[in-house]
Amino acid sequence: MHWILYLLFIFFQNTNAKVHNVLKTEVFAISLDPTMFNWTYEDKRGQYSYETSLADYPDLPFWIHYVFNERHDSGFLYGVPPSNGIEQITLDIVGLNKKTYETRVEKLDIIVQEKLNFALYEVHMKIDNLNVADLFDAEKMDTLKDVFVRNLWKNSEDDLYVTFLESAVRMGARKPLNPNEPEGVVIRLGSESNFSPELLQLQEEVRPLYKMQFCPRDIKRTSVERFFRDAKFVLDWCRFRLIEKDRNNSAMHKAGSIASDLTFSDALFKTFQRSEIPVRSYKNELIISIVLPMVIMMILVVALSLTICFVHEDLYDEESEFFFANIFHICTDWYKKRMAFSNQNSVMSTEPISDETLTTKSQTLRSILTENETFYTPHSPNSTLSRGMHCRPSPPPYVRPKFKPDM
Repeated sequence: MHWILYLLFIFFQNTNAKVHNVLKTEVFAISLDPTMFNWTYEDKRGQYSYETSLADYPDLPFWIHYVFNERHDSGFLYGVPPSNGIEQITLDIVGLNKKTYETRVEKLDIIVQEKLNFALYEVHMKIDNLNVADLFDAEKMDTLKDVFVRNLWKNSEDDLYVTFLESAVRMGARKPLNPNEPEGVVIRLGSESNFSPELLQLQEEVRPLYKMQFCPRDIKRTSVERFFRDAKFVLDWCRFRLIEKDRNNSAMHKAGSIASDLTFSDALFKTFQRSEIPVRSYKNELIISIVLPMVIMMILVVALSLTICFVHEDLYDEESEFFFANIFHICTDWYKKRMAFSNQNSVMSTEPISDETLTTKSQTLRSILTENETFYTPHSPNSTLSRGMHCRPSPPPYVRPKFKPDM
């Protein structure tokens, strides 16, 4: 009984699933909007958000990408099915109503079908003034194809289609400094028809630019620039290429060449192991932060040592050497005189006062003062210190500066 209910659940689940048919090696775009979840669109920006993943897997297959377009207020699934290995996949689409916080899940079946005529010739180009979601507008895409069909590739009118579409940032380009500017789009248009003489001439015209990594928007005006400018397309001519495939290989998405060597399960969702994750090496950081400063310090130490050793004679000052050699004697002489004067004062204060003692002390004090006067400098009357025999010459006498009357 349980397995009957389970089969009925699977049957009704598959019956309610949305189905979308895509062709191998051709870009597809699936719009995700509130009508997919039977919601009423209330014309409020940012009310709905979507999450996508492969059924029973945490993420999308590597050849399917999801982008949300704020201008259209809807999400888009886009990609290119590989040329072999996949026939049908099921996606889980989770919708969230941010106003009521209601969540709904829908199944989306993508059926991959064979394409009858594969593109053997491709035009690879980069458009600077567009985002990926801008080319999901059918009118914008038709305008781009008309530029080639009417002017550059007239024999591809019957089978011209998009074989590759990706954001320039995903392909390694830098994000624009101004967040309001488009990121740029890398796109390929393919056809079974051979390249026209106009395309071959255009390739020779831009070939000198191939050596440059990227081109500013106004670096070069080609002879066909007016066709793209009139249609409001700004091309990076440094990325313009003509790609020719042989008969055995079709023009396919980059993922298609990878999926040819994978099993069916790997083509759905290719996992990776921990050992495959690259490990960052800190060798360069250690060399720059430790070894380099030490080398610079050693060079400075050696240079300073050589300077001191070989230029030592030029650093000799006779007066400074004399001062430092006798500074200890200056201090000891001053200390001895100070102690002698203090001892005399202490003796005078402890002995009884008598005429003979007073006379004797007065003579002794007079002799000390007379002896100290021999250390005074006659040229400096303001000096009151005993300078001793090792003292340096006294400074010149102070002279009062003369000022003008008007000051």
